[in-house]
Amino acid sequence: MIKQKLLIFGMAFVAVLMLGSFAQARVAQSVWFESIPEGADEAAYTVRTRPVALQAAFANAVFDEALEVIGYPLNDVREEELRKFLAPTAKAHVLSYRELGSTHMPDGYGQEMSVEVSVNRTSLTSVIKRLGFFKTQTTPVMYNPQYSGVQSETWDRIGRLHQLYGLRPDYNSPLVLVMKTAGDSWELSLQGAGAPISAQAKELDAAWHEVWGQYFAQTVNAQPAENARSGVLQVRGWLFPDGVEAFDRVLREWVGSASASTLDAVVIQSDSVVARWVIRSKNIDVVLTKLSEYVNGRGLTYEFQPSAE
Repeated sequence: MIKQKLLIFGMAFVAVLMLGSFAQARVAQSVWFESIPEGADEAAYTVRTRPVALQAAFANAVFDEALEVIGYPLNDVREEELRKFLAPTAKAHVLSYRELGSTHMPDGYGQEMSVEVSVNRTSLTSVIKRLGFFKTQTTPVMYNPQYSGVQSETWDRIGRLHQLYGLRPDYNSPLVLVMKTAGDSWELSLQGAGAPISAQAKELDAAWHEVWGQYFAQTVNAQPAENARSGVLQVRGWLFPDGVEAFDRVLREWVGSASASTLDAVVIQSDSVVARWVIRSKNIDVVLTKLSEYVNGRGLTYEFQPSAE
């Protein structure tokens, strides 16, 4: 009877974990300050409440997931522009979250919050594609700028938009961007890539995203180049199923997201609990090195079987 109950509990445990594994979960941190040192510059302590810190954790999780989706290194400017672009709408890509706790910072003022965030990788990938990251990995997209009415103070912003979208002006390019101001609005028209793509908005960034977002969305480069390796990982030796749950969170953090670490099965045997994961990562060797350190002294053993490439 005890064995039957344990088996039923194990099956329910697997169902719960496998349901959770469809979300792209990662652990993110943010720091907030209930108080600041006397005489300190308040501008340096912008996060002053727990809800604001939670939003910052969402932004950090979504940004980290975006870098993984992109799959290649970015220069500092493009990375910063991507972070600023994603932050205001980060919550829209959060499926669920769980606060793991907070710790006091050594300075005695700040607290660091840890949050497990499940990110909607599908919606985020769509945004990344519209920003041009899948088409501009090796070379920028050249376009012929035909501007009128653009003031000098706007040029710096245009330069940063070039960095974010992976663009470079070239007056010999057949792809032409006509841009002008009309009252308090911006009018843009991209020509030379099939039917013209046009947009009008009060903010330059919004019109720019509408035009270039449509352009990149219709390209065939839907995914970045990947050199990820995959395989089946089996770990045995736990006395209770909750050890599997704890390790599942650790493994997802190593691999980078739950989409790349899927709990496939849990078997409760008479002497131990055995669990199996299907994992995919560009850094399998790093994951296995961390795993070797993790099992040491815990009475666990593991076996990794690479998939046939």
